Amino acid sequence: MLRQSTLFIALVLCGLFVAPMRAGDDPQLAFPLSQGNYWVYRGLVRSSVEGSTVGKVTDVTWKMSVVRVVQRDGFVVAVVSGFPGDLDWSEGEAQPELSVLIRTPDAKFYLSSLSEAGVTLDHLDDPKYPLEGLVEKADWILQLPLAKGKKFSCDDDAAARDDGRYCWIAGPPHPAALDGVKGIPPGDRTAYEVGYVTNPDDTEFDFVPGIGIASYEYHHHGTIADTELRLVEFHSADAPGR
Repeated sequence: MLRQSTLFIALVLCGLFVAPMRAGDDPQLAFPLSQGNYWVYRGLVRSSVEGSTVGKVTDVTWKMSVVRVVQRDGFVVAVVSGFPGDLDWSEGEAQPELSVLIRTPDAKFYLSSLSEAGVTLDHLDDPKYPLEGLVEKADWILQLPLAKGKKFSCDDDAAARDDGRYCWIAGPPHPAALDGVKGIPPGDRTAYEVGYVTNPDDTEFDFVPGIGIASYEYHHHGTIADTELRLVEFHSADAPGR
């Protein structure tokens, strides 16, 4: 027993012992995009009312789900129903739209609506259709792994600015607020806030590796238009027993 313990310690010190990798540790798996996965959020939408300085507040429950997944040549395209941004500029009664969330071989993520991408489900199912053709710089919303200060998808003029605007920027890691979220076992997890700020508006979301988007906020700086969502349920189609 003593000899085995000594050998284990030696392997650790030599860097030869590697702990098993969790799905959230792999940038390619940190955003779980299996078909059948879904997230449920609760929060509010604030919209403008003529003559009011506070607007109208509508409580919302919102579901985002993965309805189709296509993989080819290292690219993964998830057809997502109900990305949280569908609620922006609504009065809380928006209908979920279909979007394509593209993951590249280097763990970049691009998001656009199915219609804006100019693609159909038949296109995606065609083995000759090049999935890389869906990648547009303006649609880049995330790159994993995250780290404090990491920037991506910067506007062409952002480099000349010193205020950090017009770039997606990751904040420092912080404990994920997931207590009580249905479908997530207890345990400590790390979140990163990723934000994009412009003169007229700002968008932020908390990303938790292995879970995905744990919160989402949109705020317009003029006319009242706000969306604030927090994750309350996460259902993984790959979970044991499902």
